[in-house]
Amino acid sequence: MIRYVVFNQKGSVRKGSRTDYPKLGKSDYLFIFLSTPTREEIEKASSDFKFDKRPLITFSKESHSRRYITTPFQFVMRSVYLENGKIEYTNLLFVLTNRCLIVATSKESRYYNELVDHLFDEFKNSKLRSIGHIFCNFLQEDVDENYEVLGRIEEQIKNIEFKVAALEKDTHIKVEDIMYLKSQLYKLSRQFWATTRVISLIRMGVAQIQVDTESVRLLGDIHETFLHQIDVAAAQKEMLSDALQVHSTNINNRLTVIQNELNVVMKRLAAYGLVLLIPTLISGIFGMNFKLPFEQYDWGFYAVSGFIIAVVTAILFYAKKNDWL
Repeated sequence: MIRYVVFNQKGSVRKGSRTDYPKLGKSDYLFIFLSTPTREEIEKASSDFKFDKRPLITFSKESHSRRYITTPFQFVMRSVYLENGKIEYTNLLFVLTNRCLIVATSKESRYYNELVDHLFDEFKNSKLRSIGHIFCNFLQEDVDENYEVLGRIEEQIKNIEFKVAALEKDTHIKVEDIMYLKSQLYKLSRQFWATTRVISLIRMGVAQIQVDTESVRLLGDIHETFLHQIDVAAAQKEMLSDALQVHSTNINNRLTVIQNELNVVMKRLAAYGLVLLIPTLISGIFGMNFKLPFEQYDWGFYAVSGFIIAVVTAILFYAKKNDWL
């Protein structure tokens, strides 16, 4: 799908969604947005603006932001955004010339369609300065979305921290969820850092396009924003590491409590075994089939029984005194 917006320095803006975008006047600038571009759209755009089409064919497979050694200046940026409450990733390819900015996305999304519409509405009320002005405004919108993504991740981290702090047995925390969030933050950090490298090249003039002084300042702000987001991601990784450590400590504490409870149970079983051992031993001895003391007396049974009761009572008293029972 192709969408375009034609900007005029005098303030007029018009848009369309066809491949037959208009020819540019002397004071016009063109912004073209391609969503999952087709072969036909790639051929037409590369032919009309005379750039190497190979990055446009392969950019969706890139795993990180990078610059292509081409003329005009092309680079791919790994981007992240929220859609329907979920974190989504896509690759954005930028082709920069003095009169045209081409942006292609590897995934169809409502978020970028709304971004293009917002860009159109914004320039209806402001005067365009250069192609760098369009580029900076698009990039600023995209970099601000990173805070939304980091905010969503922070909500998930806080939820994990709440569960860790609850210390309830029925609170289930999956370690793989913590590790998944950490991997997402590592991915975001690498993504942000790679993008700052490309922005630095543009600020140094490697792109060889018209960038006005105000747009250079905006690029500096965007660069600083990415650096701040890298710091935020690093802080969130620390929060996850702390939560994982506390979770591990809680598990060890629970295992210690279980072990102590098991020791108490074993101690009580041993005490009960001792209580039963003595009368069982005495009864076994007097149950032997040969002559034993007291068997010729009528009170012999009562004497032995009384002795057994006395011994059991003494053992119970000793066990209670030593907290065995």
